[in-house]
Amino acid sequence: MSNKSVFNYILDMRSDLNHMEEKGVVDFSFIQKIEMLDAEFTKMKQHWVKQRMVSVGSAFIFYSAMHNTNLVLSKMKERFKKAKELGDNPKIACDSRLVMPIISEVYHKTTRAIAEKQNLNPFLPNEMLNLVSTLRATAKLASLLPTIDEEVKKIDNNQLKETATELDKKFVASNLLNNI
Repeated sequence: MSNKSVFNYILDMRSDLNHMEEKGVVDFSFIQKIEMLDAEFTKMKQHWVKQRMVSVGSAFIFYSAMHNTNLVLSKMKERFKKAKELGDNPKIACDSRLVMPIISEVYHKTTRAIAEKQNLNPFLPNEMLNLVSTLRATAKLASLLPTIDEEVKKIDNNQLKETATELDKKFVASNLLNNI
């Protein structure tokens, strides 16, 4: 999906959530939209693992932002799936509306960082840290943040090792270049 398509997709999702809240009924086809958006953030997360044109610290901040967005989308999906049986209808739509503008901003700042590459605005990583903090706090208040136990359960140890190895390689290379 192109960046413009993803932005439009997020706007459509926000509109769908407004509609669900107005009608008081959850549309379960929304789960597919969450999955598609989640897949876009997963692709972006992998981009930051392989990124060579920005500092390791900046890449890690953007990787972390993608990871946290995936966590929130995962919890959102879980709540939508169980909305009927848990009586979470239409509360899940209301709660999701709270985080979608933040998710949109995370996507916007990340696409900007990808476009800027080595000319990355030095303030953008700090802006992203603040945005991730806002996302997590808002998601927690809206019951859209997995518990620590839920987060740990979802960790793929092989993927974690691979990501840590990639980040370590970048860190070593960065240090070697700084010592020249």
